[in-house]
Amino acid sequence: MLVDSTSPSARSAVHLVMIREKVRPSYPEVVPECAPPVATTSYRLKDRVHIQDLDAAGLITPAIEADLSEELSRRLAETRATA
Repeated sequence: MLVDSTSPSARSAVHLVMIREKVRPSYPEVVPECAPPVATTSYRLKDRVHIQDLDAAGLITPAIEADLSEELSRRLAETRATA
């Protein structure tokens, strides 16, 4: 457990769980392995507003737009359509 040194509390601590180990000895099973991480991009409302601001300021240039992946191009078009 990682706790805040100025105000230690198990409730607000970060609990570390190790794969292939039991959280408690009394638990019948170990913690299973996790799937490998997958890189993703956020697309929250907050992110869309940032895109709108950048676009309105002219900071998303044709050169930048040309280098976007298919998914990011789709998101940019969707953001522009809903602005």
